[in-house]
Amino acid sequence: PRSDSPAAQKAEIESLLPIELLSLEVGLDLLPLVDASRGGELLHRIASLRKQVALDLGFIVPPVHVRDDLRLRPGGYRVLISGVKVAQGEVRAARMLAIDPGGNATRNLDGERVREPTFGLPAKWILSTDRARAEAAGCTVVDPATVVATHLTELVRRHAHELLGRREAQDLVDLAAKQNAKVVEELIPHLMTLGDLIKVLRHLLHEGVSIRDIRSILEALADQAGATKDPAELTEHVRQRLARQITASHVGDAGELRAMVLDPRAEELFRSGGRGGDPQALTRITGSLEQAARTATDRDEDPVLVVAPDVRRTVAAVALRHVPGLTVLSFREVDPGVPFVA
Repeated sequence: PRSDSPAAQKAEIESLLPIELLSLEVGLDLLPLVDASRGGELLHRIASLRKQVALDLGFIVPPVHVRDDLRLRPGGYRVLISGVKVAQGEVRAARMLAIDPGGNATRNLDGERVREPTFGLPAKWILSTDRARAEAAGCTVVDPATVVATHLTELVRRHAHELLGRREAQDLVDLAAKQNAKVVEELIPHLMTLGDLIKVLRHLLHEGVSIRDIRSILEALADQAGATKDPAELTEHVRQRLARQITASHVGDAGELRAMVLDPRAEELFRSGGRGGDPQALTRITGSLEQAARTATDRDEDPVLVVAPDVRRTVAAVALRHVPGLTVLSFREVDPGVPFVA
């Protein structure tokens, strides 16, 4: 059809309507990073991150659609989920980023002081010729493609529950059916729908729990779905079935699980929903958890809090909103074979 015909106009409009689930937009200076013919490695790094996240979280991340946007600053980039920006950053294409957690190792090196975009650590953009000096001073030095790929990887992990849709869940079920057909036949659709299964899987991913052991997840659901249909309650049963996996993901180099525990009075406050007593008590507890989580992170330890099973969901909901990075486990999710240090 002619370009000005109604059919051509309709086709053009229809081509603009679809929204990509996961997108990376880059500025002008970053185009060489996504051009393999010019030695760009970013697309290769993205392919690697999809494989790694599949191994770590247990589902295939949707393709990342990369495109340029000249409205961005030349070294800028942004990540979008369902067409909405979730994060942005900026790199210097011709330089190296020296990450300096202490903030002093790069003081004798020329460069632009910034915050590393993924975790907000102190850093400096330095010349590539200064890389050896920066590494000798204790810095971690990475190239711009690694900076973008690392940021993207962390965002995919953080938003994994939003990236798991019916197609991805159906792929997991089909894969499980090849080896565990009986449990799949028993569970879906007789005990729960695919939609209910997705809710459970999203709950797990939202708190950073891998769904790779799909057999154990389906077995736990088949055991409990006859008694309850509440996805949140079913998720708690699944988490307890995955206790060994969950504990192992937080065990330190010494083979111990180092974790905080709540004072019984604090647990009772969460149990009552904050009703009665001191109205500021919950705020103070949340502040204490924030400080304790920062202290654990400064010691290079995973911030983990272990609580009674009946309050885990409530405490985890508060942590997700106010203490990002804090993992909340129940005592039933701690592997009894692992030394527990409070």
